[in-house]
Amino acid sequence: MCLVVVLSYCVPSLAKRDSFHNGIILGVYTHSNNAYIGALGSLASALLDVPLAMATKGAATVDYNLPIYHQFGVLDNEEEVGFKKASGYKFKAYDVLNDIECGLKLGWLGKVSPVGAFLYGGYGYNQYKLRFLGEKDYTKHKLQSARIGVGLRLSPFVKLMEDVDWCPIAEISSTYIYNFNYKGPNGNDKNQINNGTRSSFGIGAQFNEVDLGGDSEYTGTIMLCFERANYDIFNRNYTPDGGFWYPYANCKSKDWSISLRLSINIFSED
Repeated sequence: MCLVVVLSYCVPSLAKRDSFHNGIILGVYTHSNNAYIGALGSLASALLDVPLAMATKGAATVDYNLPIYHQFGVLDNEEEVGFKKASGYKFKAYDVLNDIECGLKLGWLGKVSPVGAFLYGGYGYNQYKLRFLGEKDYTKHKLQSARIGVGLRLSPFVKLMEDVDWCPIAEISSTYIYNFNYKGPNGNDKNQINNGTRSSFGIGAQFNEVDLGGDSEYTGTIMLCFERANYDIFNRNYTPDGGFWYPYANCKSKDWSISLRLSINIFSED
């Protein structure tokens, strides 16, 4: 188990949001909060990313996303709704099939360009176990979504790379999430769920020719990232009976996280 997790971060992987080294970026990206699904996704994307990097004269990287803190919750009449958090290291279906995303990414950033841009689109799956006020047991809410996003990488002091081998970088991106399928305790009407955007902000540094021992030198980045949902999950105006009952009328949700993203460029064609 440990070997699979370690190998997933030691196999070349192109996209994953951090392969800005040699112009064109084209590849598969995957994401999961579960270690095993994340490992399998990384290995699968690597099989596609290296040939794509060679074909586009791009770069392949080893990426590692270290979660620091994740805050999720729902308030009903200002009272906290019960929520069972999924574990990233268990094999139960609720833990494994949770917060999964995969898709394609296309972008560009030259080695000495102060600005880069990228587009990405993919599929997402998530589920929540919630216990609303007055309910005895937790009920499951499952969502499937299509996601499309755009982002910018800013390197205003990229010229520093020539003199001191590093420069500060910043990244901003926005993703629109369209939930096209929903299954819940009050029926499967997707109008119960809102669609909306997620925003991501990151700040860090890009390094050039970092000596990691021996005769090898690598480029890479380190970035502290903040991500939040800009919408409530449940539709407060939803009514299943023509206006007599609004099950989510007083519901508000919060969903934000902080993570540390590390990347080492291990393959490129100049």
